Amino acid sequence: MRIAIYDLDNTLTRRATFTPFLVFAARRIAPWRLALLPVWVAMMIGYRIGLYDRTMLKTRGMRLMLGNAPVATLQEAGREFAAHRARNGGFMPATLAFLEEDRAKGAQILVATAAFEFYARAFADHLGIETLIGTRWDGHTIPGGNCYAETKLARVRAWAAEQGLSLEESELRFVSDSFADAPLLELADEAIFVSMSAGKRTRAKARGWRVISAD
Repeated sequence: MRIAIYDLDNTLTRRATFTPFLVFAARRIAPWRLALLPVWVAMMIGYRIGLYDRTMLKTRGMRLMLGNAPVATLQEAGREFAAHRARNGGFMPATLAFLEEDRAKGAQILVATAAFEFYARAFADHLGIETLIGTRWDGHTIPGGNCYAETKLARVRAWAAEQGLSLEESELRFVSDSFADAPLLELADEAIFVSMSAGKRTRAKARGWRVISAD
């Protein structure tokens, strides 16, 4: 079995999605919350200097910018957000070429991302990808934590087990722009790292990963 797994931000999409989604959705759901953007920027700085982890950062960001918006409302905003990105060249052509190659080879394709499922689902649907593994949101908290690093690998393994598949016994391709995805990149038979950064490209090549330009 051939399995092809794609990250979302800066891999299938040209740019990150979370902060742009917060702005996009707040503009539609609660425009007054846009005045809180400087607070969100300060919170991101707090994360960068180690005051809290990604799960807490994203939880606080959701509460700050979108309040208690129902998940159904967030899903609708997610569909609009993904459509807006698609209309404006928001996908990575080089990565889409790999996606079409995997389709032609009959691969089982999935998106595994730290992005919230309520909007990542819309991106996957736009690309015709049925299986999505992302960060969950129950309206107040992130059950199971951020779908990132080892947590992402564990979620992918759980999915494979449900399908009766073994990642080790499959022909596995994984495409990502992030060193946080090293657990899956190291496991893959074909690890593809997407970056325009010379430093990151050098580090990725040193680990034996194939490197492509983000264009």
